[in-house]
Parts: sequence; structure tokens; C-alpha cells
Amino acid sequence: MRRLLPVTLSLLFLTPAAAYAGCLQAEQAKTIIEGVVSEGSFEDAAGNPEQAFILKLPVPTCLAGDEQLPETEQVSTIHIYSSNDQVAQSIKGFMGKDVFVQGTPFGAHTAHHHAPIVMDITAIETY
Repeated sequence: MRRLLPVTLSLLFLTPAAAYAGCLQAEQAKTIIEGVVSEGSFEDAAGNPEQAFILKLPVPTCLAGDEQLPETEQVSTIHIYSSNDQVAQSIKGFMGKDVFVQGTPFGAHTAHHHAPIVMDITAIETY
């Protein structure tokens, strides 16, 4: 997770508008975005409860290059999860904190996705 530190420090000097001047690019690994981590309770397509971590963005963004989400749609939340067990287990420790996450964003396409943009994160840290 320390790999993010130089990038994170440089992002601190950007205003939110500058940091989100363009859309996120779908399937682009190592995308970095800022937000506050929360946890929500949702229902899947069968009505079964499930928990999901949601990144609440300070400035809405969009997603380019994914047919599931029109590029013109501005969103304020991203469903985050991690395929890496160590990172996945650490997310809960960041609840309510302003963080930077790094990962690969894509458009929601199943009942298990609980925000218009979903991101498989590889790193998470506060600044």
C-alpha cells in the first residue's frame, strides 16, 4: 500500500475539480480516486441481504468505455471490493475515513453491484 504514497501526495495538491476533470476509464488498472468509505445493506436479485462497501465521492464522476453506464451519467458512489484477500480484509478498518483507493473500475452489471461504478481495489490508504 505504500506504493500509493508518492501519487497520493501529488493528488493532495489538486483541487477536487481538477482531480475529477475527466471520466474514469473502464478497465484501466491503477486508477486512483478519493472518497469516504461507508458500508451499506442491500438485497440481491433473490431478495437476500448482503453488505457492500461504498466509496462516497466528494465530486461526482463518470465512467468512459463501458456499455453498462452512459458516459454522460454523473455518479457520486462507487461500490468497492478487492480480489486480494489482504486488501479486502482491511477495507472495514477505513470506515468513515477519507481515503484514496487504487484499482480497476467498471460498470455495474449484476444484482451484486450496489453502485453504478464498481471498482476492484488493489490498495487503500488515508492521507
